[in-house]
Amino acid sequence: MTVPLDEGESRRRRIGPFWIEEGLGLVAVGLLILAVFTAVFILAVAFRPT
Repeated sequence: MTVPLDEGESRRRRIGPFWIEEGLGLVAVGLLILAVFTAVFILAVAFRPT
């Protein structure tokens, strides 16, 4: 008996070969990481050597 590829937990969604977790927690973590990299980039531009 074969198992369908889309079968999994109700919180997870399959997109191509990847399982994507659904929920606002991961979105918040992604936004936090993006904010950190943006802040580091802005600081690097502001304090670049002349």
